[in-house]
Amino acid sequence: MKCPFCGCEDSRVIDSRSVEEGASIRRRRECPRCGRRFTTYEKYEQIPLLVIKRDGRREMFDSKKILAGLLRAFEKRPFTYEQI
Repeated sequence: MKCPFCGCEDSRVIDSRSVEEGASIRRRRECPRCGRRFTTYEKYEQIPLLVIKRDGRREMFDSKKILAGLLRAFEKRPFTYEQI
C-alpha cells in the first residue's frame, strides 16, 4: 500500500479489524520510511458475471437460462425435477 504522506510503495500492517459486520476490513498501517501511520479500508468488490456470446456480445449471466436448458434436455428422460 502506498504511503499517502511520502509516497513510499511499501507499508506494514499493524492492526486489522473487521467492520460493518464483516463486510470490510479496517487496517492500521505504518510507513517504514517516514514512520507515519494511516488507516485503510478494504471492501469486497462484487463484479457481475458476464457471458461472452459467439458473436462477441456480452450479456449478464442468467441462471434461469441454464435451468430452462436442463429442463428441456431432460424433458423425455426418467428424472424428477429434484434430481435435475
